[in-house]
Amino acid sequence: MARKRDYKAEYQRRIANAEKRGQSRSQARGHAKAGETPASAKGKIGGAKFEAALKLYRQTGNQGAAAKTQSIAPERFRRFIRENVQVSGRGKSLKIIDMRPRLMTVISDGQVSSIHLNGADEASLNGKYLNAVRTLLVNNDPGIISPFAGRSVIDADGNPYTLETDVNELYRLAASGDALFHDVYRLTQ
Repeated sequence: MARKRDYKAEYQRRIANAEKRGQSRSQARGHAKAGETPASAKGKIGGAKFEAALKLYRQTGNQGAAAKTQSIAPERFRRFIRENVQVSGRGKSLKIIDMRPRLMTVISDGQVSSIHLNGADEASLNGKYLNAVRTLLVNNDPGIISPFAGRSVIDADGNPYTLETDVNELYRLAASGDALFHDVYRLTQ
């Protein structure tokens, strides 16, 4: 004969154990709020499937369909969106702002560095700059770099990096043998 479970006592025990670990009541129940870490390791949300679903969501504007095509529960996908991006509008006016840090190559003060940039705006500016540098090196047209004179990108810590616009310095860096353009940008977390 199967023994009877005491659900009330199990719940009280779970709440007490979570309190000892410094977790909130919602974490103890297994439904952590946005911004709280899940109580279990398997509750981690993210990865390639979620990124693919986010890309599909940007294209179609349908959260549920995007989640289902990647075999993700729609509620887990909603949580991923809530914790990682800002969404406004619906349908054709859907706007997704991705503020996650990106690891990018930045050319500043005669040096090539890999720096974590905050948000899509900084990454977009740096990406346009790197594309202009690549075009300069191929076509030898110094005018392509002039729109970036005096512009800078800000890293995740708030430090500004002025973009290098000295053509001779860019040619020197390209001739030094460093691979400037392996990854345009990579999301990090």
